[in-house]
Amino acid sequence: MEDWMKELGLAMKISELGATKDRIDGIADATLLLEGGYKVLSRKEVVEILGESL
Repeated sequence: MEDWMKELGLAMKISELGATKDRIDGIADATLLLEGGYKVLSRKEVVEILGESL
């Protein structure tokens, strides 16, 4: 799947989109947290996920 996504030219990390560590809080603040789905994420979890995707 990763090779296919790279072939399409998709970003594999948010740093490829210009995100930096100091911008994670702002990105997390702008993230819409939905109530549906398997798990409702907390802001803290969003920050952790964003940090891991740099």
